[in-house]
Amino acid sequence: MTGRTLILGGGFGGIAAAVELKRLLGDEHEVTLVDRSPAFRMGLRKLWELVGIGTIEEGSRARSLLARHGITVLQEEITAIDPVARAAETTGGRLDGDHLVIGLGAVSRPDLVPGLAEHGHDVWAFTGVPAAAEALGRFDGGRILILIAGAPYPCPPAPYECAFHLDGHLRGCGLRDRTDLAVVTLQPMLMPNAGWAGSEWMADRLAERGISRRISSKAERVEPDHVVLADGGTEPFDLLIAVPPHRPPAAVADSRLLAPHGWIGVDRQTLSTAHEGIFAVGDVTLIPLANGLPLPKAGVMAEYQGLRVARAIAAGLRGEEPPAPFDGRGFCPVEVGEGTGALVEGDWYAEPEPVVSIEGPSAAQAAEKRAFETDRLQRWFGS
Repeated sequence: MTGRTLILGGGFGGIAAAVELKRLLGDEHEVTLVDRSPAFRMGLRKLWELVGIGTIEEGSRARSLLARHGITVLQEEITAIDPVARAAETTGGRLDGDHLVIGLGAVSRPDLVPGLAEHGHDVWAFTGVPAAAEALGRFDGGRILILIAGAPYPCPPAPYECAFHLDGHLRGCGLRDRTDLAVVTLQPMLMPNAGWAGSEWMADRLAERGISRRISSKAERVEPDHVVLADGGTEPFDLLIAVPPHRPPAAVADSRLLAPHGWIGVDRQTLSTAHEGIFAVGDVTLIPLANGLPLPKAGVMAEYQGLRVARAIAAGLRGEEPPAPFDGRGFCPVEVGEGTGALVEGDWYAEPEPVVSIEGPSAAQAAEKRAFETDRLQRWFGS
């Protein structure tokens, strides 16, 4: 058995697929993973670094460590994708494979909202965290606004986790009593993927902390001290933390892989695209659910998708029956303040609506989030 799988993107989905392929096929199959960055970084640590309870560096590992599994890792920028040839152009040349797995994620685009990049802080991009943390360090009271300016975006509960982290930070600094903390979202409810019940649960948690909320409020532009909404209203701020609109990377956008919804379209059970031998996983895809909403863009969903793709490729090469389809099930430990967390579990392919449950809050669920990180870093990169 010979051949090669080319994996574009070294996030949750790409790494999970690469490691699983080598576990199943060993030296009989070549796996090449390409990413422009030398380091894998845990996204959950962006909020920890923002408020000073952890650093991004502590949750980072060199992707070159994946060589321990027999994976070839290339640090190159992907400039174009040829879905017909199952190939990619990179800054290092042209690469191709018998199978192509695309896990290039979603790119934060604050430029799509006028004034957002100039007057707000984007902590959905790793590069935006240092400036946001510095601004928070200078903050001495006033109004902090968390603005959800685009959807879908990676990790749906994270803006509310951000609010809880900021609440705890401000209490520790003695600033909470002179700070108005608010969340404004363009979405019709706080957590559409969790339905009305999940959104009301989150609303109750915010209310317990004195964090105000406003739904169905789309940002039209951002001025130096306020957000102008599409309905003509405004939201003032002294410090703006933003969730910008997200889009596929340029190499994906310029390919022939995008569906009308603007993301890579895949079969929701197999993650295969319209091009034979090409799969896509994670945030670069959009999978519509029965209620019209998209499957949550979350690391664990990308991981499960990557595992399913790897098992399908291995089964095909071995002449075996295909594995069980990706079933749309997943979970997310959500931090809700003071060292507590809740476990959100979803059967997102359920009809007519996803079935979502929330357990907690408890200290055990907060610990589970840290255990989730530790497990992935050790399993993929070693101790």
